[in-house]
Amino acid sequence: MDWIISNLKDILAIIGAVVTVASLIVKLTPTQKDDTALAKVIEMLAVLGIFNPDGSVIGKAEK
Repeated sequence: MDWIISNLKDILAIIGAVVTVASLIVKLTPTQKDDTALAKVIEMLAVLGIFNPDGSVIGKAEK
């Protein structure tokens, strides 16, 4: 638990980078199957308070 707390900034940066890359890949593919999978992942991260429901990082949402 101490490791997670001390490295939380890096962990959140990695999660953000993975979601960003996954979003780019999803936009390039023609199928909807991967879109729904990414939407579920973003929804789960929104529940945890890491991402906004629109996929933006908490605190960075456009109004």
